[in-house]
Amino acid sequence: MIGVGVVGIGFMGKMHFACHQESGKAKVVALCDIDEKKLRGDWSSIGGNIDDPSARNVDLKGIRTYAKLEDLLADRSVDLVDITLPTYLHAANVIKALRAGKHVLCEKPIALTIDEAAEMVRVARSAKGKFMVAHCIRWWPEYAVTRDLLTAKQYGRVYSAVFRRISATPTWGWNNWLQDHTKSGGACVDLHVHDIDYINYLFGLPQAVTSTGVTKTSGGVDHMVTAYHFETENVMVSAEGDWTGHPATPFEMSFQITCETATIAYSSAREKTLAVYPRGGGVEYPDFKPGDGYHNEINYFLDCIEKNTTPTVVTPAEAQEALAVALAEIQSVESGKTVAIAK
Repeated sequence: MIGVGVVGIGFMGKMHFACHQESGKAKVVALCDIDEKKLRGDWSSIGGNIDDPSARNVDLKGIRTYAKLEDLLADRSVDLVDITLPTYLHAANVIKALRAGKHVLCEKPIALTIDEAAEMVRVARSAKGKFMVAHCIRWWPEYAVTRDLLTAKQYGRVYSAVFRRISATPTWGWNNWLQDHTKSGGACVDLHVHDIDYINYLFGLPQAVTSTGVTKTSGGVDHMVTAYHFETENVMVSAEGDWTGHPATPFEMSFQITCETATIAYSSAREKTLAVYPRGGGVEYPDFKPGDGYHNEINYFLDCIEKNTTPTVVTPAEAQEALAVALAEIQSVESGKTVAIAK
């Protein structure tokens, strides 16, 4: 069993905690947080944008608790450090954990700045432990099977692809950190980056982006629509990200991809989430593996540790590229111009 230390007990910390405990491959042996209530197992204050009925009061018997990362890193039973802290704390803590010889899983996005991300990538190259950024959409079942269909050219080449991710304004973060763009990057870096990374996964790094958007409560770009420009791909790709919704606004992620012989459509709001509409008419519902991206990504990383293989589904460099595109979109919104992606 892989001994796991979870650092940061918020919405994603709670989610990752449950995934590790249910994996059959790992056991959470330590937690680290500055909130004493959470270290006692009172997680009743934790919220999120996806319904999570897991325990509000958690039995932490047998799990060591720490208020400082350094103390958790000194715990020899911890093989893997799972960092689910606010984004502005990612870089420093990931680097400390890698330099301590631990395997490290870090919640997305990789960091707030390219300089931070580049240093994380550099340290990871020579680290003893493995490092992966948890871009869960690459493992989300409907998204994963759609990529398989496109890679196999099941329906010919892609003509157009439109992605959308909307949410109520996230007021559930610790000390409301999500609503401070200097800590979260705003909706573009925190929410919209999911679709950015998936677009990179499907089509490669775009040459440039053209974005429109608005600045709202976080002080950053909280609602944006982007067109992605590719040097070699003759395809129209756009994506919308928005977390300006009023409190009762339901979370939804969706896409529509039109190919030569069929349209693939997904919406988390539908009972049958993934559908294919062939050119000749009718509708088909592709099979996909059960579960969610959180469990799948964590099981994948645990497998890499067990087998001593380097993660390839998402690499640290690719996580840095997703951040680079997000920052270019913000620059495009602010300048009103098309912005090239630095390579």
